[in-house]
Amino acid sequence: MSATILVVEDEAIIARDIQTTLEGLGYIVLPPVATGDQALAAVVAHGPDLVLMDIRIQGELDGIETAGLIGETHRTPVIYLTSYSDDTTLARAALTGAYGYLLKPFQDRDLRTAIEVALQKRELERQITERERWFATTLKSIGDAVIATDVGQQITFMNIVAERITGWTSSDAAGRPLGEVMRLVDQHTGEPVSSPLEYALEEGFAVEVPLALLSPKHGGQRSISDSAAPIVDDAGKTLGGVVVFRDVTEERLLEERVARSERLAAVGMLSAGLAHEINNPLTYVLSNVTFAIEGLQELKDQLLEVPKPMGNLLTQRVADITDALSDAREGSERVNRLVLDLKKFGRSDHAERAVLELSEVLEGAIRMTENVVRHHAHVRRDYGTTPFVEAAESQLGQVFINLLVNAAQAMGEGQADTKEIVVKTHADAAGRAVAEIRDTGPGIPPETLRRIFDPFFTTKDVGEGSGLGLPIAHSIVESLGGEISVESRVGKGTAFRVALPPAMRRDSTKASGALPALGRRGRVLVIDDEPAIGRIVSRVLQKEHEVLVLNNACEALTLIAAGDDFDVVFCDLMMPETTGMDFLESLQATNPELARRVVLVTGGAFTPRATEFLEHTSNAILPKPFEVEALKRIVADYVGPPEKRDGCACAARTAEAPTNESTRNGTRTRTGLEPTGL
Repeated sequence: MSATILVVEDEAIIARDIQTTLEGLGYIVLPPVATGDQALAAVVAHGPDLVLMDIRIQGELDGIETAGLIGETHRTPVIYLTSYSDDTTLARAALTGAYGYLLKPFQDRDLRTAIEVALQKRELERQITERERWFATTLKSIGDAVIATDVGQQITFMNIVAERITGWTSSDAAGRPLGEVMRLVDQHTGEPVSSPLEYALEEGFAVEVPLALLSPKHGGQRSISDSAAPIVDDAGKTLGGVVVFRDVTEERLLEERVARSERLAAVGMLSAGLAHEINNPLTYVLSNVTFAIEGLQELKDQLLEVPKPMGNLLTQRVADITDALSDAREGSERVNRLVLDLKKFGRSDHAERAVLELSEVLEGAIRMTENVVRHHAHVRRDYGTTPFVEAAESQLGQVFINLLVNAAQAMGEGQADTKEIVVKTHADAAGRAVAEIRDTGPGIPPETLRRIFDPFFTTKDVGEGSGLGLPIAHSIVESLGGEISVESRVGKGTAFRVALPPAMRRDSTKASGALPALGRRGRVLVIDDEPAIGRIVSRVLQKEHEVLVLNNACEALTLIAAGDDFDVVFCDLMMPETTGMDFLESLQATNPELARRVVLVTGGAFTPRATEFLEHTSNAILPKPFEVEALKRIVADYVGPPEKRDGCACAARTAEAPTNESTRNGTRTRTGLEPTGL
């Protein structure tokens, strides 16, 4: 296709001559014009492919000024046709980016050559511009952030994603050093580190950085994964560099949560088994110690009748032994409290949930920690509107108590009026109820922050912390379908946030009333594969009741099938051959009346089947270790007078027994039983 050419020449004869020549060469020639204004109007109206411009033309604008305006507005190539070749004119013409400069007079061949070279150059420029726009649009549209620099690492390009992550606009970042806009810090120390592009430019090859921390202009930190590469020409000369990166903050947090959950699950399996193994011996240690203390108390009363000084000597000796046993019981109870913490990892808690107001639970936690917190800081409340949540108040309160105490301890004692703990509630964008506990303490270093939810990790001195507080809080919140997170800056303080889903309201009806202890001598069956458990139960109950101890559930089923009957049956949940679950299911099929009087005893080893079984069973549950008095109360609740052992009276009593429910330490008890966990 022939090119369209505009001739700007104020000498009419020369203009017609050039027009004739061009038409003879096969070009399309627009009517020649003589002034700059006419040339601009013709370019606007016809859009020629090329302009042949005389430098000295009529009007206020000379050819060079006119060519400059054409280049600015339409980027139409211009070739100067002139008789002037002085340095000043040539310098002015060069500034307009002319595509050619022919001195009059010129040959037709020279004119054609100049025109074809200019048109070819213009086509190449058009293709390059098109390609640049294509690449620029692509770079602006991709999901990764892209920053390009010159060889001195001065920024020449940023896409929208890079603007969003760094907080810099392209216009503000242009010409700035890359290190000023893309500020990278060491993820462990927080110290500034060099951009990978610096190494890529030095070595001449691409560099990948799997994870780094970037400090945006607006503050905070984002985890990024990036790569950098030099830009080189065909001759191998380095022209600049490019950095491509993406924000992996949420991805990293998700990976950490998954890894943490896996660690907690592993610890849960370990702790459940460990709790079971500890609880069995702990049960008979505590029960035997209590039994011995009670026996010594009886002996002390009898020693009052022994003549002095022997009576006094024996009484003092009994008192000393009683004190020693009391110390042993206190130590055992401390072990039991640790086991209870471990058990919370091993299974979902069975504590009964209720619909709660978040601020009310927080107020309860503040009251409970007041004596501790007031020596460290003052508490400021900022309660907003939140949806109700569904949780066990004791569990949720435990989470907030732990966070409040941690916040107080982080700030140290003294000068409480200058330090502050802010307790805030609000609803987030997802409609969840959010509780935030923020302190003005020293903050948590990054290397510690990543591990605070790990089981047994603690920065406290030996004996001051078990490393279970925050992991337990994490486990409780996750069991409620929520999320616990933390933000901290060294020297600025720490904020913990607990986000819980809104409650799905449900009716909850509780029956009340416990069966009275009527004092009749009853028959008690104990089934436990741990002989010492059976011995201590027998030792505690044998004065008031007849106790039969068996180590095998199959043997018990055979005995019951032969017609033997009992007021209450204590059966261990987890046994190696026939489990307590199997025993109860068999008994429900053959003797449902007695099955209702089975109390399941558990030391805390919860398999998925056991967890589900306990969730749905209507039978009473007794956790190990249990107190002597609690054991006696349970038997008293089940043992009725002889005249009610037969017929419908007994059936009515046992049918009503499971109606009353209460919870303690995550364990459900029924039939009016008092909580039995130590």
